[in-house]
Amino acid sequence: MTALAVVAPVHMAALHELISAAKAPLHFLAGGTDMLIAGRSLPEAGVLVDVSRVEGLAGIDMRGRDIRIGAATRVATLADHGGLRAKLPALCQAASQCGSAQIRNRATIGGNIANAAPSADLVPVLLAAEARLVLMQPGGRSRETELAGYAHVPGDLIVEVILPSESLLSHSAFVKLGPRLDLTIARLNLALVANIQKDCFGALRLVAGSIGPEPRRLSLAEAALAGRRLAPPTLRDFISALTSEVDMAIPGRASQSYKRRAVAGIGLDLIACLTGTSPRDRLFEEALE
Repeated sequence: MTALAVVAPVHMAALHELISAAKAPLHFLAGGTDMLIAGRSLPEAGVLVDVSRVEGLAGIDMRGRDIRIGAATRVATLADHGGLRAKLPALCQAASQCGSAQIRNRATIGGNIANAAPSADLVPVLLAAEARLVLMQPGGRSRETELAGYAHVPGDLIVEVILPSESLLSHSAFVKLGPRLDLTIARLNLALVANIQKDCFGALRLVAGSIGPEPRRLSLAEAALAGRRLAPPTLRDFISALTSEVDMAIPGRASQSYKRRAVAGIGLDLIACLTGTSPRDRLFEEALE
């Protein structure tokens, strides 16, 4: 016999009451993709709370200044949402490259954050967009916090992801590199949000994933682009800064040599995606000369 109980509330009020009154440890489950694929074992005790059917915990609300995304929103929904694509295309790009169609139809944005895998595709984009989280904590308390610096605590439930309007710059893009073209786990990914006017970079934020145990803001590479025109000398400095970022992030690691070469290629792919330019454009060839 197991001491683990399973509940599946369907209303936010019931979920709040459950969390408020809980005496045993709570373990939250939404898509459950890691249990299906990686064979992760169930907790031995406490209460397993299936939040996948809670009304109001999924959906994308774009009616206010900020974009609010329910934590149980499926990755497939993010990938296909036209309004979100117009505001933050990088998030749709990342979602569309997240696992297989079957995984995207089960996995959720909240689970991608809480799981905290170094290779998570959505998290670098959310960090670049300066996302905030709404948490429901033990006892039923609600708290809002920045995603940057957030570490998941057992018993906390991510309820909502907020994309602040002031952080949604004019352009964004996401690229990843893996061992194969499709259905791949990222060995390296990059997310960039930026203002661009007349081929000149303004404010921007660049975040890399799979470069260490957690996503990393690449300030040197940002400085190589900010305030400069899209031209081969700018891109050469950008590539140089990216390789320096890898050297600082994983010095002495076996993957350092591979990633410092790989980051140059996907860095240029990122700029091409951001600007709607072909990666085979002469601009990028000159940057590598």
